[in-house]
Amino acid sequence: MFYAIYLVGVVIWILMNIGGGFGNLVNFMDSATAMFILIPCILILFCTKSLSAFGRAFLFAFGKKGGSVAEYKESLLAVKMIMQISGLFGSLGFLIGMFVSLRSLEDFSSAESLGWILLDLPVSMISLFYLLLVWILLLPIGFLLKKHVEKQ
Repeated sequence: MFYAIYLVGVVIWILMNIGGGFGNLVNFMDSATAMFILIPCILILFCTKSLSAFGRAFLFAFGKKGGSVAEYKESLLAVKMIMQISGLFGSLGFLIGMFVSLRSLEDFSSAESLGWILLDLPVSMISLFYLLLVWILLLPIGFLLKKHVEKQ
């Protein structure tokens, strides 16, 4: 129950801080960057057969009780794995974007090249935004699961 309140609060907080609701939210959406982070996460869940454990983590977060310690540990490992993979690919997306930006410049000594770097920086940081969004959504689940594992 508390996780649902947390999710609603995060969505409202993001919409209020972007300013103006869904109209301005479209400006921050980049499906290619989101897929660059989400597809490896989904693939790692399928390849390690942890998709059910990851789904169980959300059930635990929404109040399902009665799981065994092994199920809690397995779900905690799945959540940690997704956080690490999203961190890796989000950081990699940022580094690739900045590398391409720096490589496209011919002369680093002019003020115009600094301007282009400053214009490309927010675009590259969109991958870090998606990375932080995944972490904001999964971090409370990790804490809840860790509490259950340590308690039992």
